[in-house]
Amino acid sequence: MVIGLGRFGISLARELTSNGVQVLGVDIDPKVVREQAQFLTDVVIADCADPQALAQIGVEEHKHVVLAIGSHLEASILTASNLVEAGVPDIWAKADSEAHGRILSQLGVLHVIHPERDTGRRVAHLLGGRMSEFAEIAPDFGVISLAPPQWLVGAPVDVAKVWREHGVQLIAVRQGDTGFVPLVDATLLTPNATIVAGGSPKALEVFSR
Repeated sequence: MVIGLGRFGISLARELTSNGVQVLGVDIDPKVVREQAQFLTDVVIADCADPQALAQIGVEEHKHVVLAIGSHLEASILTASNLVEAGVPDIWAKADSEAHGRILSQLGVLHVIHPERDTGRRVAHLLGGRMSEFAEIAPDFGVISLAPPQWLVGAPVDVAKVWREHGVQLIAVRQGDTGFVPLVDATLLTPNATIVAGGSPKALEVFSR
């Protein structure tokens, strides 16, 4: 169930649906619900800040609920409280600020999402143009894809040495038209290769330069 069909909720719900997941989209706006009916498994008009409305649409039947209401703080908090009280086992909730996220966590929401903050961090790492992708897995660990630094090209790779000297774990490589494969010792990298590496954001920034 995805509650709140704004930009974030619609994008998430459609992506889930395209991957074969059955999604019930919920929004208080009849126009939005009508527009999304053709893209989702099912849609319903409901004010989920009302616990009776949640019960009527069968919230207890859903193992995973995404609360995608962000900008309407009161509606988000009331809905989150209702979801926790209903015993939903897996709640993901969007927060528009650190304070909003703190309140959601205090209510018992285990997965608090900060799309704007996380996107900002990602773009900050991509701005230099050396990384083609960046994903933060944990507060002090990220994964990047990039062309190999020049000092890694043409000589057999020593994976343990790269970790020891740079704090970066080489994970996978794609060369030519083949898919990604594990990056192992003695691999010879070409300038056009794409490698995937993990480490702290600071270590990855230094490594990419």
